[in-house]
Amino acid sequence: MATVTRPAVRIEQGKLTLFLTYVTPRDLTTKNFYQVDKLEPATDGSGKGFQRILNDGRANRLARHLREAFPEGYANLPTTIFLATEKALDFNTRSNTLSFDPETVGPFSVVDGQHRIEGIIKASKENNKLLDFQLPATIAPMLDDTHQMYHFYIVNTTQQAVEIGLQQQIISRFTDMKGIDDLPYLPFWFQRQVELGSDAQALRLVEFLNTSDDSPLKGRIRMANDSERRGRINQSGLVNILKSNVFHGTNPISLKEPDITRVNKIMLNYFNAIDHLLVSDGGRETTIVYKNNGLFFFLSISKWVFTSIYASGKSFTVESISETLQQAFGNLEYEYQAIANREWWMPGGSSISASGLNRATATLYANAFLRALSRSESDNNLL
Repeated sequence: MATVTRPAVRIEQGKLTLFLTYVTPRDLTTKNFYQVDKLEPATDGSGKGFQRILNDGRANRLARHLREAFPEGYANLPTTIFLATEKALDFNTRSNTLSFDPETVGPFSVVDGQHRIEGIIKASKENNKLLDFQLPATIAPMLDDTHQMYHFYIVNTTQQAVEIGLQQQIISRFTDMKGIDDLPYLPFWFQRQVELGSDAQALRLVEFLNTSDDSPLKGRIRMANDSERRGRINQSGLVNILKSNVFHGTNPISLKEPDITRVNKIMLNYFNAIDHLLVSDGGRETTIVYKNNGLFFFLSISKWVFTSIYASGKSFTVESISETLQQAFGNLEYEYQAIANREWWMPGGSSISASGLNRATATLYANAFLRALSRSESDNNLL
């Protein structure tokens, strides 16, 4: 391969020299242009390398995004990959250009960005117009293996992905934004989330429950970018539970209630009914009812409670919801009857109390609740 000359900016960070420039898929697909020094585990300490194994799914998602976005001018990868070499590089201070012969200084080690590299290479194989795509690159010369591994560790332990709660807020805002249809391109996975609208619906409900004066969850939900406080419910976890159990085709209110304001009021009544039956005065801060697995249990049974109320023709008052819950609690099999007692929901450290609740056992209790509710409805039909 001939000498490569690119515009570049030189940056000095203490003992580290960096050049900001770009590489292309045409460069990357040249033999021995780069290497990913993958970790070779060994219990005796003789293992080599430091890079994680490539996640093909992640690279394929990026490749699909680039293929679909490129015709619309939205194939953007603005953050730099990080390449390193032990060799020196020639930088012309007059023209601000970086020159190197890949056969002499390569292969460059990929310190950060292997998934972006793999994604753009995959995409360029299907669309050769992407071969000259300018992928921003930070290149470090005179960096030995030890320092390359050091920088890989620093980059991957100090940077943090966007917090899930903030992702939900962003998707929700896109759902509500006017003019979203005017955008020529949205990534397929992002567009699907926006179109479903469940993030927006769940987030509105969470905000409603966190701010309503008569909500038992008022002020107890930690929203995205809130400061850390112990004993509070994470917005991200609650939104995910709501998406899979309430704003989902298995729950009748997702089909029968197009008005989110009415849905919010129904869910507020639902939580007030639970609070009335199973939460002691002053016990909201400690009860497992409002911990992650408690919320999972009560939101997973909500579809059956609501189905029963719709079938009965009753309204969704606190009283009618409480009555439906109590009827099922009264028909629970012996080994599951404890969940009808508020004491069981208080912390106790016992594996047979709610303190030992996890998703698997919560699902067992939920199924027991369904059987009990079915029995109570059968009994009512015989009357």
